[in-house]
Amino acid sequence: MRALWLVLLLASCHHQLAGETVESLAGFELPLLPSPALRLAVEASFDGQPVQLKFDPSQRLSIITEGCTNGAPVIGRVLMPDAFGPDESYSLTRVSRLVVAGRRLRPFEAAFASGKSCVVVLGAPELEGLAVEVSPSTRTVRFRPSQARAAWQEELGRRGFDTLVLTVNRDPKHDWPLLPVRVTQGEATYDAPLLLSLAEPRSVLFELPARHAGLVPALESLRSAGVAPPPELAPVNGFVVDAVELGRGFGATNSVLELERGRGEHTAQGVLGADVWGRFHMAYDVREGLLVLSRPRVFLSGARARCEREGVTSAEVCFEVQSEVVDGLLAVTATVWSPLPDGVQLSLDVVGGDGSCRVGVTFPAGDRGVSTHHRFPWPKLTEVLPSCARAFEGVTGAVPGGLDEVPLQACPGVCAWAREVATGRLSCECQPGSDAHRRLYELLRLAREPEASPTELEPADPD
Repeated sequence: MRALWLVLLLASCHHQLAGETVESLAGFELPLLPSPALRLAVEASFDGQPVQLKFDPSQRLSIITEGCTNGAPVIGRVLMPDAFGPDESYSLTRVSRLVVAGRRLRPFEAAFASGKSCVVVLGAPELEGLAVEVSPSTRTVRFRPSQARAAWQEELGRRGFDTLVLTVNRDPKHDWPLLPVRVTQGEATYDAPLLLSLAEPRSVLFELPARHAGLVPALESLRSAGVAPPPELAPVNGFVVDAVELGRGFGATNSVLELERGRGEHTAQGVLGADVWGRFHMAYDVREGLLVLSRPRVFLSGARARCEREGVTSAEVCFEVQSEVVDGLLAVTATVWSPLPDGVQLSLDVVGGDGSCRVGVTFPAGDRGVSTHHRFPWPKLTEVLPSCARAFEGVTGAVPGGLDEVPLQACPGVCAWAREVATGRLSCECQPGSDAHRRLYELLRLAREPEASPTELEPADPD
């Protein structure tokens, strides 16, 4: 986990090419690159080659990997502090051929970073004056002009969602965006200043201050309880926590925060990533220093939940499904806005096609705000069930179908599934790490409740 920040911002002269160049991303709304788990990255091009474009206002200078540059000229060097390590010196280049949604972005300076693939990260200078708005349920990012807190609150009030507007603090020396986050694990409580990152998919805690607050890494907890972790869980290096709270009623429960050795060398003692803020409709207003979170209201009656969205209140609107055909594939995003005490399986009714392949999504027990994105057929499905994959020819969309309040045992984790009707054979596509985290939760629960009946852990993806 490394990030780059600027000590000395270099002034630049921006030359606009009439009819070709835009000065700002304001007004752009872009689809996120397909991925089961939420990650803030979009498609762009640099000098005619595809590029993965990311956005991170915690970076004090934009970044371009060496895989993009083909010997681009070095125009200088810059000393950059790292929020989690020592200062480093980087070469600078000038990026003038970055094209987003068919329009060229004005030239800007960027630091060279190592990497064979072509990646560009737009930092604070290119995002100043903007609000970066991310929708997990549509998997889109929208860029808007900054606005005052009162304007955000008025806008959110009209939506009728549960909302929270947080002030993002600034590191006194380097101006990095920081949020005070409360992490709880059993009786232990840890109030940690975390770096707000739009680029990192996972949240992270430094080990030493977390231990000092009483938090214990998950595998260590299991071993202390006399439980030997399965070998396949050995790479899972993190803290399983009861809650990550950004504000009252806003956060995530039963989460895994990755562990970083040592302690932060600056104020930040970890990273707040998309696994937490991605459970909400999120907007980060860079100029105003505001993090805006919203989601549909939930009304609980015992174990039954109803959600309010777009003026409708029912159990059904707790499940949001968006679908479209992209490059000949059926792209589906499914979001669950209610808590899942036992998990759930949602079948999807496919519009078009020959009906020879049934599909759906499955979620294990967990907190609200989980979303997943899949494109049918995925490569593995085409490989193992080719006739099922061919069933998507002519498909135009998908809508929610039947609901089973038990997750699909054969697809553990947050997954999409496809089942061949004729044979019953199944293929799954799951979010990376979701099954390992589920298994950790289950093992820790059994270790803490020795009187509980042993539970057999489900097998991995059958294909």
